[in-house]
Amino acid sequence: MKIQCSCGAKYEIDVTPGMQPIQFVCGSCGQDYSAFINDQIRRELGEPAAPTPPPPPVPTSSRLKISSAPTPAAASPESSSQLICARHREPAAEQCYVCKKPICPKCMELFGYFCSPFCKSKGSAMDVPVYEGQAFIKEARYSRKVGTITGVVVGILVLFVIAWIWYAWFASVPHAVLSVRFDEKSYSGTSLASDDQVVFLHGGTLARYDLKEKKPVWTLPLVTEQQIDEEMKRDDRQEMEARKNQIPGEYSSVVGPDVHRKWVRMRLESAYSLYGSGKNIWVANSGANTLTHYDWATGNVVKQIALNYPDEIKQRGNELVLLERLNDGEKIVHIDLAGGDMRTEDVHGFNGSFLAGNTTRAGNAAAGGLPLSPYGGGRPMDPQKVAAQAQNLSPAGRADLPAVIANATHQQKIFQEIQDDDAGNPVKKSAGITAPGESYTLVRDGDSYVGYSTKVLERRIVQRDAMKAPSGKSALDDPNLNGSKTADVANEMLNGMQRDAGGDKVTEDQSRYQVSIRRAGSAAADWSGEVVGRPQLFPQKTVNILAAGKTIIVLDKAGKKLWQTDLTHPVQSAGDDEASFSYGQGPCVERGDTLYVCDQAVLTAFDLATGNARWRLPSVGIVGLFFDDHNMVYVNTTTGNPDDLKYSHQIDVTKKTEAVVLKVDPQAGKVLWSVNPHGMIVYLSGKYMYAFYAFDPGDEEDRSGENLTAMMNPAFVRIARVDVKNGRLLWEHTEGRAPIDVKFDGSSIRLLFKKEVEVLRFWSL
Repeated sequence: MKIQCSCGAKYEIDVTPGMQPIQFVCGSCGQDYSAFINDQIRRELGEPAAPTPPPPPVPTSSRLKISSAPTPAAASPESSSQLICARHREPAAEQCYVCKKPICPKCMELFGYFCSPFCKSKGSAMDVPVYEGQAFIKEARYSRKVGTITGVVVGILVLFVIAWIWYAWFASVPHAVLSVRFDEKSYSGTSLASDDQVVFLHGGTLARYDLKEKKPVWTLPLVTEQQIDEEMKRDDRQEMEARKNQIPGEYSSVVGPDVHRKWVRMRLESAYSLYGSGKNIWVANSGANTLTHYDWATGNVVKQIALNYPDEIKQRGNELVLLERLNDGEKIVHIDLAGGDMRTEDVHGFNGSFLAGNTTRAGNAAAGGLPLSPYGGGRPMDPQKVAAQAQNLSPAGRADLPAVIANATHQQKIFQEIQDDDAGNPVKKSAGITAPGESYTLVRDGDSYVGYSTKVLERRIVQRDAMKAPSGKSALDDPNLNGSKTADVANEMLNGMQRDAGGDKVTEDQSRYQVSIRRAGSAAADWSGEVVGRPQLFPQKTVNILAAGKTIIVLDKAGKKLWQTDLTHPVQSAGDDEASFSYGQGPCVERGDTLYVCDQAVLTAFDLATGNARWRLPSVGIVGLFFDDHNMVYVNTTTGNPDDLKYSHQIDVTKKTEAVVLKVDPQAGKVLWSVNPHGMIVYLSGKYMYAFYAFDPGDEEDRSGENLTAMMNPAFVRIARVDVKNGRLLWEHTEGRAPIDVKFDGSSIRLLFKKEVEVLRFWSL
């Protein structure tokens, strides 16, 4: 027998004679069909109708086949006080809105407030609330949640990509936050910064600007047009007096009034220097020998101090330190930047009786560039400067270089002959070393000075070749001479001029010197001894380094000798600014328990206490050292080779010596990375490292006599940021002009050009 429940479930029941009444409940909707099925069985078997007794257990011989649903389980007896879901045998939560059968939460997940699809279809027209726990509603809610999360993630990724593009291409590269332009060119100046304020001295203009507002707070002209007029009149009076007394010299009438006015402006503006710290602004005027304190808020003069012909002014933290040379001796003056308070200390024992400065090496002077001027002939040339100038020539300038050199050489000979005739005797070349019998030099030592006197005991000058022997064949005799061989012709001509000027030889000073070292304020020498070679003194934090020839002597601050050692080459010469190079510290640097010494071809790390060499790093052309917070060493050096030292005066206009920066492990001397950043490192602080290179051919009106500016490439400046960790170039900033001053301060760069002050900034993660 086949039956179908109202819910749509179909069943098949085998009917056999004599079978007992059965209990049948639909397994899908829980509807009880026992009475109906038993009645149908009796009818099929032809039995009379009878009251239905309580249903006994289903006999095992009965066989129930279900065509589309599992066999329903027998109903469990429940308490009459609690409704039970017939389908899931669980407590009911609601009743079907159509048939009123009890339904549990599991039923409601499928059909809501209905017990079956059948009832749900019958109740489609009824106003039945939506059960939020239904499966399809949960699935829809889950899908919406997934879609929302996916949208948010995609949005974040899109925003991240946009932010990264903005940062990588715009925010992380320098951009101008301030630009102040001027009508007149200036050739001197510098700047200070405090918070979002910048104070600059551009030529004869002192000003303070607000970087947020990009407006001036105040501007003060230090050089006026009236001052320039008065100075020009004074020049004219001096010229007339010189002509009247037949005093030779350069007269202002030689140039036009415009050029004369420009020279006067440059002279007045270059006398000013800017110093400061925080909100303290000081300006020194070397022409008037004054030091003026200006008010931060208004720019008004707060205080002015008269100076006694200072030899130099250096800023050390929150004070200025200067050396005054007087008739009765020398004094070190300390000036507090906040209030202008002064204190002095005497430099005892000299009283002007010694000559200031080191002995000179006339025979080794080689500072000239390309000899394109009719003046200044007969002096040696600097091969590196000549090569750099030649490589910055325009293509037309390089092609015309031999002809220009030949013309300049001819003019130089004529000019030299005129000078010889005027002097009445020929000019002779100087050779060897001209040295006074005794000299005295003051060297800065922190906030004070230390002096050393030198006296020649035995003079011994050694001369050696500094150029390769000329080849027997001239480049001009080449039958295939063409434009591509212009460099060969220029090299031959320049090297010939170098030899004629005495530049083919260099002299080495191997004289014996008596050296005495004395601290400022000390009446007696702290150390005295003999050395071989020209002495140089390099004060450090805890020791003083005396270098002479290829030897260095390490002394403590009291003058006690600690140790002495020999180097491979002489120590590099240093300037007078804290014994430091322009591109870092050197040639002797004390750092922790290590002493770094740069000679001409090797960087050596010595144990400061014992003098033992920890490691040596060969490199020709080291110009300075930088150190980070982890004592890593960054070396500014070049791609030079030992031949550059052996033939130091040989000229090759095609030779290009590249700048190289090395990061060196201070413990083992291992090079961690090497990079050519197209310039030397000039700033290192934390994660900020900058390489800088600028080229300025000069103003054409200033160098017209040398015929050089018109042949040169345009001016430019290139600043590169280098990743301290791996040496990677993060960005390069270039401009088609050369600055007269540049200052770095973290992510801020201040540039002073001839007609503009520019402040650059960028973001850094």
